[in-house]
Amino acid sequence: MQERVVEISTADGAMNTWVFHPDRGGPHPVVILYMDSMGIREELCDMARRLSTVGYYVLMPNLYYRMVRSVDRDGDRLHDPAYAEGLALMWKLNRSLSNTMVDRDTEAMLRFLATDPAARPGKIGVVGYCMSGPFVVTAAANFPERFSCIAAIYGARMVTEHLISLGHVEI
Repeated sequence: MQERVVEISTADGAMNTWVFHPDRGGPHPVVILYMDSMGIREELCDMARRLSTVGYYVLMPNLYYRMVRSVDRDGDRLHDPAYAEGLALMWKLNRSLSNTMVDRDTEAMLRFLATDPAARPGKIGVVGYCMSGPFVVTAAANFPERFSCIAAIYGARMVTEHLISLGHVEI
């Protein structure tokens, strides 16, 4: 399996992004894997590797690149009072993102994918993990010609005041 980190130019700077794909053949069907609040860490890399081992090209961006190049929160310590600073940083980073920002990032990723011969052209899949659930739904709505499927795994904050005010969701 091939693993590397690339820099993708976005409207907001250089986004460090992990790429995983099989050694053999290609080009490979593409899946974008958006991270959760805790940042890119070994557990998410393992998810990407699993997808790659069955033939997919996986692109996993650091959505926090505007503020930090790397963040890896310890999920086992999130409720430990001694870990309050780590938790505060995680929420600060989480709340710094918007659907609009991630859409700009998605557009940059789509441009990057068009230049990588290991990535199969055409429609792709997108997975949003926890905080990224709304990002994949928005991306699919804004780039319908590019996405064949999306999944929000444990999608957080999927229902917003905006959706409620538009009458799309009732509570």
